[in-house]
Amino acid sequence: MQTRILAIAAALAVGTSGACYAGAYNNDFSAGVGAASLRGTAVLDSGSVRLTPDDTSQQGSLVINDLDPGSIVQSFDASFTLSTAPAGVSLADGVSFSFGPAPGDTYGESGASSGLVVTFDLWDNGESPTPPVIRVLVNGAQVAATQVALNTGGSFLPVTVHYDSSGLDVDFNSGAVSFSNVNTAGFAPGAGLRFTFGARTGAGSAEQRIDDVSIVTSATALKTTPVPTLTQWGMIVAATLLAGLGAHALRRRRSPGIGASRRS
Repeated sequence: MQTRILAIAAALAVGTSGACYAGAYNNDFSAGVGAASLRGTAVLDSGSVRLTPDDTSQQGSLVINDLDPGSIVQSFDASFTLSTAPAGVSLADGVSFSFGPAPGDTYGESGASSGLVVTFDLWDNGESPTPPVIRVLVNGAQVAATQVALNTGGSFLPVTVHYDSSGLDVDFNSGAVSFSNVNTAGFAPGAGLRFTFGARTGAGSAEQRIDDVSIVTSATALKTTPVPTLTQWGMIVAATLLAGLGAHALRRRRSPGIGASRRS
């Protein structure tokens, strides 16, 4: 009885939440950027987001609002189309897709310094392998990379990104480049992480655009310990008192009375 009463009290006092939630961002940019912000040189132009114009020393980002406030994203599916131009010339510097801390202002082609990043690297800054290349970064460290032509000549090519506990999947241009279950060890999802597109130009230039962005998440709420209500506190106190009285009565029944005689 005492154990049962105390268990009821504990159940009233302590609770956790593991509910699942889904966030989403879908935009073809025909009527604004929705729950997102344009930063730096990024502008809404002709039904797409132009992250950088074809000019030197430019940097722009599309930063999407927190899709799951107070929750931790366990998996996501993202798709978008990517365009670089002009055709027939060397382009710089590239585009990134990040899931990590929001930038103070903008991200370039390297994306967030922590979190998950897919970078479409156009210009040789001494990295290996030599651009043009698609890289997967985890907390700033390259974990996968494949060289591929990234000058789309102004055409929009499809990209898909999937993340779950098994790793990261990336597909560019319907299988032209494909990564499957890339190891993301060291990345720990946390509340408040954001999806961000970034792009940069330097001494070289490129017009870099994204369109048709779709992101769907699966998230779990942070575990909490709720504060009991006054009614619940009353039940806890009553249960504790009953448990104490029950234990005291049981001890009295088991103890010999005052003045009781014993046989030798």
